[in-house]
Parts: sequence; C-alpha cells; structure tokens
Amino acid sequence: MYESFYGFRTNPFTLVPDPRFLYLGKQHKTALNLLEYGLFNRAIFTVITGEPGTGKTTLLNTILEQSQHEVTLGVLSHTHAGLGSLMPWVLMAFNLDGKGMDSVELFKTFTAFIVREHQCQRRVVLVVDEAQNLGAAMLEELRLLSNVNNGRNQPLQIVLSGQPGLRGLLQRGDLIQFAQRISVDYHLQPLGEDETPAYIRHRMAMAGGARSVMTTQASVMVHRLTCGNARLINQVCDVSLAYGYAERAPLVTADIVWRATNDRRAGGILPVAQHALCDLLSQEDMVAEELELAAAVPASPAPEQAAALPLPAAEPAVQPQSYYEQGLALKQAGSYKQAIAAFERAATDSLQQVRAMSQVALCLSAVGRHEDAAKELVALLKSRQGTEIERLNIRYFLARTLETLHRTQKACELYMAIHKQDPGFRDVGIRLRRLSPAWSLASFSSPAWIKGFAKYYSQRLRACF
Repeated sequence: MYESFYGFRTNPFTLVPDPRFLYLGKQHKTALNLLEYGLFNRAIFTVITGEPGTGKTTLLNTILEQSQHEVTLGVLSHTHAGLGSLMPWVLMAFNLDGKGMDSVELFKTFTAFIVREHQCQRRVVLVVDEAQNLGAAMLEELRLLSNVNNGRNQPLQIVLSGQPGLRGLLQRGDLIQFAQRISVDYHLQPLGEDETPAYIRHRMAMAGGARSVMTTQASVMVHRLTCGNARLINQVCDVSLAYGYAERAPLVTADIVWRATNDRRAGGILPVAQHALCDLLSQEDMVAEELELAAAVPASPAPEQAAALPLPAAEPAVQPQSYYEQGLALKQAGSYKQAIAAFERAATDSLQQVRAMSQVALCLSAVGRHEDAAKELVALLKSRQGTEIERLNIRYFLARTLETLHRTQKACELYMAIHKQDPGFRDVGIRLRRLSPAWSLASFSSPAWIKGFAKYYSQRLRACF
C-alpha cells in the first residue's frame, strides 16, 4: 500500500523479528556483544530480559544466524506452568522422538544426541523464550540438564529470554545454585527519545527508503506515544504511514502520527495511553515542524530570474545539494551544530539559500536558540529572495517564533501583514483573535489604513532587532 508511495522496497515496520532490521543503538550493541561473548565462550547459561517488544528475539535471531554453521539450535517458546516435565518439550525442540519414554529414557536420548553433535564439532544451543513462565521446578530441571557439561567440554548451552519477572524468579533463595551458573545476563531498556528517530530512520533505510518521510517532530511524537518500545514504535509508524499515504502527504507529520495512533487506540487493542496533542507537542515543537515542512519544499527562482541564470556545470551544481542532504541527515540525528554548518555551506548556492537558511533557523529553534532563529528569519525576509509563498511562510514562522519569545505585539504585526496579503493563510485569523481580542476584520477596511500600515510595518520590521 504505502510502500511504493514512499519509495520502500518492503514494509519497514513489519512485526516479524528480522535480523536485517536490527538497530544497534548503544544498549542493543552492548547486548549483542554480551550474547556473542556468552555463545562463543561456551557460557552454560545466558539470560536476556526486557519488557515485551524491546527487541530480545531480534537480538537472539541475529546472533544465532551468525553462528548457524557451528550450532544445532532448539527453541522452546510455548512455556507455561502447566507443561509438567520439561524434558519431552526439550526433545521436541530438537525434533527428537521421545514418545512413550519415561524420564530416564528421555534424559538418555537427549544425552546421546548431545554426544553425537559434539563428535561432529557442533554445539547444542537451547533457547527458552518467555522463560519467566517457568517455575522453580522447571528451572531446576534445566540446571540438572546442564550437568551433561564437564570441565573440559561444554557441548550444551542454554539461553533464557524473558520479561523482567524472570530476574525476580532467579533471585529466589531456592534458585541460588541455578543463578550461580549464569555467566552472562543483560536487561534491555526501551529506546530513549534520542534513539527512537534514529531507529525509525534505520528501518526505513533498510527497507530501501532513500529519504526520511517523517518529520523530526513526528518521530519524537512516536517516542512519546510508545515510550520507546520497539514493537509499539513499529505499529505506530506502520499505521501513521498508512494515514500519510491516504492523505497523499509527502511527509508524515506529528499530527498524522497522533491522529492515526488515537484511532487505533480507540479500538482498545493498541496499548498506548490517551494523550491530548498539546500534552505531547509544545508550541515550540509545532513551530519547528512547520519550519521543516516549509524548508522541505524545493525553492525555485522567479521566471525572469531563471531565464537570466546561466546553466551551471554538473560538478558544482551537485555539491550544494549534497551539503543540504548531509545537513538533513545530521539534523535528524540530533547533531544540530554540524547540521547548521552543512546548511550554511548549501546556502552558498542561491537556489538553495532560502530552504537551507530556513533549516538553519529550524536547528536553532530545536536547541532553544529562539532569538537567533528569529534573526535568521528576519535576514531571509530582508534578502527579498524566494517565492511569494516561501516568503509568506517565513513571515508566519517568524511570528510563531516571536510568540514563543512572548513578543505578542510584534507577532500580531506580522500576522496582520500576512492577513492583508492572504486572508485565508493558515490559522492567522485565529491567532490574531487569540492574541489581540480587540482585533476585527472591519477595522482594516480603510485603504488609507492599508497604505499607512504598509509603511508602519516596514519600519517596525527594520526595528525588530
């Protein structure tokens, strides 16, 4: 559905654990290194825990796929307290027939299997998923099963993967001997707000996306709705892209994410809390996103300017664009200082200048430098570059920035000028009525007032800073 519209080769947010999509953030990289250490150093027991959806299974699939030629793998995933003895299920995990056998015969069959694999230079790895469902008796079975290992050879390794309750289970006094055999353990936390946008970009890139199709604030909105849970991130991004496709939106915005998620949540299945949009997105966030949306529209010179411009050589023409793309990538990664430097280099090309310097203002706003952002926007207005709609957008963003700085009178002056040029532009009328209750359309009906205001506005704009 949305894959071809946004340029993906496959669904970037499938819920099936796939090692190709593994995002190696700081903690996932640490977890992977520890799992590798445990597997290749023949740790008898390895434990990985985390809330559902944090990426445990994807990590395990990755490490086991890397070592598939060296190990014989068995996965026990349907664990619950009513399983009875664990041994029949262990044999089934390795496709061994234990039908009609008693406990002694089951153990002998499994031991013989391990010996055969060891003779073939293969290690046997048993992965127990949802291990928090195992009781103390079943864990004791696993401990006794691990006794097939001796001091010289460790042909059997057991990996326990489970929710945080597994850690509490392993801390029980009657499981001290089991806990003492655990060589490696790690607890996965949800992604942080700085990691979620990078995770989203990574999955889009792995699906063949050549560009980001979500605004920075949309990615932040995803994090705030999901609290960084990777599985929920995938679900929210998937439904948000579907909504974006339905609306033919070139970029998925924070508002689209919020609406799509709330519609899914209303069905009572998607486990996200209900939040008002204003609770998740500040006014500063909204201003930053609108700057980003405006900057994403390619700048084009006026017809008479275009005719006068000489055809650029191929090599120099590509360079400013590449700086602009580099700046976008840096901004998406949160490296605003480096992004500003890249955008400023892109702005040396007159065709890139308006959108590149708009991005500079966006970066400044993102790091709380609203005064500097406003100055950049004023400079863009004074340069008289850009199309009419671009200049209207710049005035609007400047007014929004001034609102953030609590300069209500100056913001109103800009909104009034915008309204005179385009009465239906965005939500200018609503903002004027909110900021200046005495404001009314009738008060601007006089042509003399319009002429006087134009002169007044020019003077005020020059005096703003």
